[in-house]
Order: sequence, then C-alpha cells, then structure tokens
Amino acid sequence: MSSLAVQRLESLLQTRKLDNTLAHRPASAPAVLSSGLDALDRQLGGGWPQGEVSELIGRQSSGCSGVLLATMAAATRRGGLVGLVDTFDRFDPVTAARSGLDLDRVLWVRGLASPLSHSAVLNGIRALDLILRAGGFAVAALDVLDAPARAISALPFTTWLRLAHANEGRETVCLLMGAAAMGRSARGRSVRLAGQRRWSGAHPRSRRFLGFTPTVDVV
Repeated sequence: MSSLAVQRLESLLQTRKLDNTLAHRPASAPAVLSSGLDALDRQLGGGWPQGEVSELIGRQSSGCSGVLLATMAAATRRGGLVGLVDTFDRFDPVTAARSGLDLDRVLWVRGLASPLSHSAVLNGIRALDLILRAGGFAVAALDVLDAPARAISALPFTTWLRLAHANEGRETVCLLMGAAAMGRSARGRSVRLAGQRRWSGAHPRSRRFLGFTPTVDVV
C-alpha cells in the first residue's frame, strides 16, 4: 500500500497532468511502428513504440542517420507523414529519395545555425514540440547529432517530460537523435549504435579502409 506522501505526490502530478512520468507498469504494450529494418525490429519487439519518445544514440558514421532514414521511409511507404527537425541542416534529400523516402510526405524543418549555438538546440526542441502537438504524423524526429554535449546537458529535465506529455496517447513515434542519451519516455527505447572500422590487407602498407560495421544495443 502506498504511503500518504506517495499518494499526495501522485495526486499533485495528476492535477498538473504529469502523472505519465510515474513508473507505473503499463496494462498493455503500446502499438509499434516498423523501423524499416527487420533485424532492429526484432530487437525492439516489433518496432518503435507509438506515443512514446525514443532515442537514437551514436556518433558520426555510427549508422544513426541510416536508421532514422529507414524508419521515415517505412512510414511514408505506409502512407504516413513524417516531420524532421534538421537542427544543423544535415539532411540530404537526394540521398533520402534514393533510399525510398517519399519527400512529398515529409515536413522538413531546416536549421541554419552553427552547432556551437545553444539557441539552435532550443529552437529545434520547440519545433519538435509544435509538430507533436499538431498531430497527424507517423514519425516526428529531432536531429541534434552535431550539438556539443554541454548544450544538451544544460537543458532542464522537464524539457523531455514536456515532449513525452505532448506525444502521450498519439500514434506518433517521437525520435531524438544525438551523440548521447537525452530523455526517452518510460516506455520508449534507447538504441545505441557504434561503427566498427573494417580494413582489408594484412600488412600495414597494403591495408585499405572498407567502411564501418554498425553494432546495435537496444535498451
């Protein structure tokens, strides 16, 4: 049985519509949306949970952008709309179209500020919040992969609670993509990717770089 203090806290959170931040065990699993990658879907338990905030975590060349692109392409193939907040103008529409993304079904919010600008991250989060509250999107994504760690760590934790609350009960998959963990919701997923270098040749003088092999860890 909960203590009186816990009951008062839950009542206060419910009054302020923040009760979804409590670690209650869900009555049923949320609906999911395919990532577009069968192997990742199996690790995710079917796909990204809808109505939740999930994360793609990794550095440059780790495969994060490829996973995000595959997820958005899978959503548009099913007739869904996608909202992408491209904080530092990294998105390449030509490559995306060749990968199967229907650009006619994409809301592309371009940011033109320097990665060193703290306001760029704040503006990106505000844009994502507006997309979530507008509704009707299968995927709403925020790319802050180039943001310095201090710009993310300086944000108050309530930043992510507001996003989780905005997406609660919707059929939208909210994805945050960055170099470090930010703030997934209670039933969201954190997918960490790392790129392992591949080389050919046994001798140092004959070795050639073949690319990266991504490794995936799902939380």
